[in-house]
Amino acid sequence: MFRKLMAGAALLMLTACMTASGGGAAPTSIKDDMAKVVQPSADILFDIGGKVDPNFDPKPVSAADWKKALDAAKAMRASADYLLKPENMKDQGDWKSAATQFQTLAAAAVAGATAKDGKAFSSAANDLGDNCTTCHRKYKNQRAG
Repeated sequence: MFRKLMAGAALLMLTACMTASGGGAAPTSIKDDMAKVVQPSADILFDIGGKVDPNFDPKPVSAADWKKALDAAKAMRASADYLLKPENMKDQGDWKSAATQFQTLAAAAVAGATAKDGKAFSSAANDLGDNCTTCHRKYKNQRAG
């Protein structure tokens, strides 16, 4: 009985750790991934990217914020990988191109955050924003009203 209880507790702790570190359950849809991973990660990237952008009076960023930036960039890279899975591909043209660029830019954000390079990180964050806007213009379900 004690072993089962301990095994159950360990499983709960592992699940909690995975969820807290962004390694939680796989998204159930592109919309789910955008809402639960991409948007919160983008908010972090744009916030910290704005702070470290050398074109706009950069501010010091704490080690904790660089860690948040790195985690967000890694989550974005994982989302790009998800968008490139064959079952998620909308087409082999613009979708594949935008998702591949998303993957490349997210990797650049990871590299910038890892190096704590404000110029590289803010550039990647800005370019990711442009990439998102371009893709959403074509593929995001736009509701009238």
